Amino acid sequence: MIKESRNITCYETDAAGNLKPYAFMNLAQEIASQDALGLGFGYEQLIKKQTIWVLSRVTVKILRPPVWREPVVMETWHKGENGIFWLRDFLIRNRDETEDLVQATSSWLIIDVKTRRIQRPQHILDAFFLKEKATRHAIAAPCEKIPVPGTVPQYVESKKVCPSDIDFNHHTNNARYIEWAMDCLDAELVTKHSVEGFQISFNAESRLSETVDLFVAETAPLNCYIEGRKGDKNVFQVQISFK
Repeated sequence: MIKESRNITCYETDAAGNLKPYAFMNLAQEIASQDALGLGFGYEQLIKKQTIWVLSRVTVKILRPPVWREPVVMETWHKGENGIFWLRDFLIRNRDETEDLVQATSSWLIIDVKTRRIQRPQHILDAFFLKEKATRHAIAAPCEKIPVPGTVPQYVESKKVCPSDIDFNHHTNNARYIEWAMDCLDAELVTKHSVEGFQISFNAESRLSETVDLFVAETAPLNCYIEGRKGDKNVFQVQISFK
């Protein structure tokens, strides 16, 4: 487990001064990387075995959005393995840690850097960590698959993967997908309502110069489904709820 105190910055907030989903995803991947490194299975350790971590699913609940300049405490901890998945939770609380602001749970995969095939944790990680199971949860239920809605998603726009989208794993960084999803929604919805929660499934990689087509469906009032496709391949799915 790792815990950090910080203030929410101006570039992490939206027009209302609230922490953006995109910013949360960036913060989460960095603190997760730090914790994994300290535990002995960070990027530096896995790359020696020609493997890397990739985020597969994440569920985020925003109880009260942290706001610009607010001092907060963010923490993360691993919860052991679940089949091919490695589970990790995140929590953002107010300065004195009396109020939960953001709760999240995530599922990660280990893949081979050359073949891009999934590697089972038992073949890569120390047995000690595989035996450890969570005694604490930000969100107890693991991330589920996002079902395709009954309403047919409609094409909105296409995104060409640019150099600024690519991370050191040579694919689109996971935070970009929630940014793309938010940007393709109706501007009035996004600016007049705050995000209550979101769920993302990362189903395939996208790489430099590839084009991802974005489709949107309203699944309920203030609830939207966004899907990114690369040809016939589903790259990612996002479910966002507003309040």
